Amino acid sequence: MNSLFDDQAATYNKWYATPLGSLVDRVEKNTLFALLPDLQGRRLLEVGCGTGNISLALAHRGARVTGLDPSWPMLAAALDKGKISGLPVTWIKGTAHSLPFPNETFEGVLSVLALDFIPDRQAALHEMVRVLCPGGFLTLAMLNRFSLWTIKRLLQAWLKPSLWRGVHFITPTKFTQLLLSQTALGKLRSAQAVYFPPWGNPRLLRYYPYLENLGQKLHLPTGAFMAATLWKQ
Repeated sequence: MNSLFDDQAATYNKWYATPLGSLVDRVEKNTLFALLPDLQGRRLLEVGCGTGNISLALAHRGARVTGLDPSWPMLAAALDKGKISGLPVTWIKGTAHSLPFPNETFEGVLSVLALDFIPDRQAALHEMVRVLCPGGFLTLAMLNRFSLWTIKRLLQAWLKPSLWRGVHFITPTKFTQLLLSQTALGKLRSAQAVYFPPWGNPRLLRYYPYLENLGQKLHLPTGAFMAATLWKQ
């Protein structure tokens, strides 16, 4: 997976700086953190941390964070952002299939939009559960097959080579089944977000918060961002 993302670090950071990217980032983080407990002082691991966006947000909330990613360029960008922010995050190169940590190391493990790109998702989940302490939480986010954002990515991958080519997008039902396949986990809480379309036209962008609120109120199954938190028994 690292070769897919080695040349994407700058693209990621530029995306967050756009009006659409900033809105998506804010909506996803609001959804994600609503599913989390108090993070102050907790030992957390983010698997597939990329350029450190979520890891730094976790550290900002008082967690002791380790960010793991298989891509050196991604980690280098995360390290630079960490130095600028002054937040103490430990960055480690590694893969989800073989986490370089002893059993029951962390009080929380997160993987946000990384599991989509991992072929053997069961093996990765098993590793995340292994390094999770009893009573700790696992929070995952994946992309929804039933969204306009996924349709756009599939079309892009069909027209030209991209990191989306070969990704097996899953449905909300399959997402829940994947999570519950780990028998050590229970007390599932889930949510969806990003109900607005993937177009950055400024004339449309002003209406997107209203579309997001409508999708949330109606609990539509078409949110591009699927997130869930479970607890280790």
